[in-house]
Amino acid sequence: MSLAEWIDGFFGSIEGLLAVLLAAAVFLGLYIYTSSRLQAERTEALERIRQSLTLYTQLAGPLSAAVNRLDHDPEADGQLAALLLECKAADRLTPQLLEQINAYLKDRDHARLPRLSRSLESEMNALVAERGETLRRLETPGFGLGLWLLLKPAVPGLLFLAVVLLSSALITRLREPSSWTQPELWLLWLSSMLAALSVYRLLMDARRGLPGSLFYGLHLLIAAAALPLFFWPEAAYYTLASQLMLYAAGFWFQSAPSRKERPYAGHPELLEQFRERTSASPEAEGNAAGEPVRRAPEPRTPRRGKARRSPKS
Repeated sequence: MSLAEWIDGFFGSIEGLLAVLLAAAVFLGLYIYTSSRLQAERTEALERIRQSLTLYTQLAGPLSAAVNRLDHDPEADGQLAALLLECKAADRLTPQLLEQINAYLKDRDHARLPRLSRSLESEMNALVAERGETLRRLETPGFGLGLWLLLKPAVPGLLFLAVVLLSSALITRLREPSSWTQPELWLLWLSSMLAALSVYRLLMDARRGLPGSLFYGLHLLIAAAALPLFFWPEAAYYTLASQLMLYAAGFWFQSAPSRKERPYAGHPELLEQFRERTSASPEAEGNAAGEPVRRAPEPRTPRRGKARRSPKS
């Protein structure tokens, strides 16, 4: 068997071979591009942690000295304010720490410094732990993690191939004259595209914490909603409606945390006074609720004087 006959038997024609070679080239290009992009993202994440830790460590020493200092030193206070302003440019600065820094810079009250020092130390410990975990995952990954790091750059290419196949199937069905009057074909294709997009976000994005869990859960449900379409294409109406509802639910969970869920950044003495009022006696609770406090009547003392004589019978 000659090479031309083998190509005709396996690929159907020279055009089929060229299509396969083009698809392989596109897949390889996407793999290389995605791999380099993921590596750049890891390097950028480590650089952002390093930049934030550098600013935090420069502030930690003068801040601890200001907390332990009893007298007022204008020069040291000016240096501390300058370092706090530099920390506002940290890449990993949290909103809670920024709120406390702004509160101190606004009134320069030294009573805020102990709480600010504790928050800064907590942020530093969290960044050091995150940096160590990131380096461990990159330098000494386990078998499963190493395999996933090898296969993760192939996800965009595989999803691109799936999108091409689904679009080709739609074009093939649309060649029939009666298919243009069937809206479920378009709904099926649109639902499949939404599922492919959710699979991409599910596998490629990396988020942690409670928002990350909600993010992964929503995209997992959106992708899983398209599974019945493999054996029940007529369910495209319900599948697309459920996917759109899940996407709308994602905007609901993106709301900012309420003020009660964020740390207190005001004056520490006011916080202590508030805690004392809320943990006081039931009388204070009644006053705080705006209800009148009823006290038990005091026992009356007997009157002094001659006791009345009982009438003689």
